[in-house]
Amino acid sequence: MNDRPDPTKFDVRGFAAHHRFGCIAAAVILVMEVVCCNLPFWTTIASPGPITAPHMTLGSGLSLSGAGVLRVDDPTEAYIDVSGVDAPVRYIHYVSGYSTNRDAALQDDRHPFDWALHVRVDALPSGSGTWRTGETDAFHRYVEASTYLRNRAADGDVDTVRIWIQETVGSQFAFNTLIVNDHPPFRISLARVGAMVAIAAVIGLLRPRSRLYAIAVNTHSAKQRLAFAAVIAPFAIMFVITLATASWSSPKEFSHEPYSYAYDFNQYAQMADSLLHGRPWLDLPVPHQLAEAANPYDVATRDSLLSHGVGNIYWDHVFFDGHWYSYFGVVPAVLLFLPYQALTSLWVDGGLWLPTKVATSIFLFVFLVFSLLLVVRMIDRFFPKTSVGVTVLVLAAFMCGSNGWFLWMRPMFYELAPSAALMFTAIGLWLWLSARRVPLDDDESGGDTAGRRRWRTWTVDDVPLETRASDDLVRISLPRVAGGSLCIALTLGCRATFIFSALLFLPIFADEIRSGRMLRILGVLLPRRWRLGTWRKGGPVWRSWRADLAALLPAFAVFALLLAYNRWRFGSWLDFGNNYQLTVTDLTRYKEPLSVLPQILGYYLFQPPRLIPVFPWIDVPYMPVHPWQYTERMICGFLWFAPVCLLAFALPRVRRSLARHRLWGLVCTLLGLGVFELVFVSYKGGMDWRYVADFGWLLALGSAMMIPAVFEWAGSRSFVFSTGRARIARLAVIVVVALVFATLFMTVAGTFVPSKIGPLMRTNPTVYYTVRSWFVW
Repeated sequence: MNDRPDPTKFDVRGFAAHHRFGCIAAAVILVMEVVCCNLPFWTTIASPGPITAPHMTLGSGLSLSGAGVLRVDDPTEAYIDVSGVDAPVRYIHYVSGYSTNRDAALQDDRHPFDWALHVRVDALPSGSGTWRTGETDAFHRYVEASTYLRNRAADGDVDTVRIWIQETVGSQFAFNTLIVNDHPPFRISLARVGAMVAIAAVIGLLRPRSRLYAIAVNTHSAKQRLAFAAVIAPFAIMFVITLATASWSSPKEFSHEPYSYAYDFNQYAQMADSLLHGRPWLDLPVPHQLAEAANPYDVATRDSLLSHGVGNIYWDHVFFDGHWYSYFGVVPAVLLFLPYQALTSLWVDGGLWLPTKVATSIFLFVFLVFSLLLVVRMIDRFFPKTSVGVTVLVLAAFMCGSNGWFLWMRPMFYELAPSAALMFTAIGLWLWLSARRVPLDDDESGGDTAGRRRWRTWTVDDVPLETRASDDLVRISLPRVAGGSLCIALTLGCRATFIFSALLFLPIFADEIRSGRMLRILGVLLPRRWRLGTWRKGGPVWRSWRADLAALLPAFAVFALLLAYNRWRFGSWLDFGNNYQLTVTDLTRYKEPLSVLPQILGYYLFQPPRLIPVFPWIDVPYMPVHPWQYTERMICGFLWFAPVCLLAFALPRVRRSLARHRLWGLVCTLLGLGVFELVFVSYKGGMDWRYVADFGWLLALGSAMMIPAVFEWAGSRSFVFSTGRARIARLAVIVVVALVFATLFMTVAGTFVPSKIGPLMRTNPTVYYTVRSWFVW
């Protein structure tokens, strides 16, 4: 086990190191905020004074209304000229102004980027007839620091400055005036300081010499539970804000343009409404031209109908036997949307539809809570003597690698299915891992005088099943087994690929199966040398019938209901309707080309991000696939996005440690299932960042469990007597921490990538442009 310092003793050296780190961090933050982050202020002190544009003209492509709103009529002539400057120009301050009339005019036809504007600053040097072209820039009306536009076109005296508005026809934006050479003010940003303090805190707490690695995990500690709640608190606040805004703002979930598909993202609410009215199909109009078409699934046929003005052809819906259906799982509709509509029908005729964003946010928040509980449960069960620092590293690695953060950043329609499946999987595994119980000691039970025996989760430090442990020493909680099986089975009705996680039952309950306490029929098939000492020879295979029913009956019940639902809709038990969807190709005839599988696997794992010279310094790379297969833009390969998963290659080195902690089979199954899911999704689904959720959590969880094994290996006494090995051990710890830090960095940087699906610059432009303004000098 780890040879850690005694946390009850005051560590003078550790305290001094933390104090020194805190002082250095404070000094760095002060210099960064005062000097680096205020470079525009310091570099313009000696610049010429501000000039309010006396000679300002609008290009013919812009029109100005009386309310102070500019409109783009012709992008080729959409510019604002400021002439007669005759001085060096460093910054131009775009002043949009504030007025009730102007805001009301913008609300009528608001810019799609929510008052963010893309511009380019060109300059005409004094005495020259040649324009100098600048670089494309962007700013947000409500982020004052971003409205100071840097002139990068010319360094000397400038006669005229031209601001090109690089937006589409019809874009509207507020405008008051331009101030040339307006000096950016000195600012102390509390948000920026808070971000730097948070970064310093993470580095200080997780660096290899942190005191967190000397504090043992104790799930009964009030302080550690309070720290756990503090981790969840920011997400709880975000969750409440999301619920409030989504409930009150009623986001648009339907759009339709002439000669185009109808995009309706209320499918879960429509499924719930259909079930309430006793029908399997969605209550949507069906154009008779589509119903009478020889092959409605043919893309050319649909395009022809659309070009002739046929409406009500719904994108990504199932069309079968003259009705519209949804191929997305029905479980979220039954769990949230149906009760919400039924409840609200008590005071609203027909009931209300639950916004999809609210449902997705609920699933993601519950997944967050139970995924943290799952990791803590695994640490507590398999590495009960590990440290808080190691536990935090495992938590960070799993949460980043699971793709949960990016689902949280865009909790919309397509994110609902993986979010619900992740939630049920986390709950199910948490219940399974806590099913093996042992009695509490007198000290742990607090001296229970009622005479009732209390139980806790089994750990590797407790009595093993090989010692013929009786039911008085080790028992199986049948409600937890049944609850876990129910949750895992429900993933089939959320996102079907997650049902393969049911195979984790085998390594989790391997000792119970080998000892004959559960699924005894499987134990009979095992060689005798693999059976544990508690196996009773000659016993009937149904001896474990209670535990077997608890494990299998909930799953069979869910499967029966879901398959009956398929037969109700499509006349077949095993037909989930996926091939009848109207999307980019005819899936009734399409066969996935096997030749693209190596390409997609390479992109999923190894494709590096595209580096760019501006914030956030990474962007979406170009990833062509030939022949055609469904693909969406991805930030980078998974091993670049979550480099902590490179620890999976250390599996042979830590095999003995994992086997000693009864974790070898579970880790191998996690990684094996992750690879299987990766191949399966790549072949059947193609490439999409949302699909990373199918396999990312498996690879991340399996790799993260290497972290306590590496720390145990590095902290073993065998390295004390060898300087060379001690250095290797310290290097291994540094590498592990560095990989976790790299994973955290990629998660944060990936949040701001502008070209990914659902970028933050669209979903929350104020936050995006605020952070971007910190790095544009």
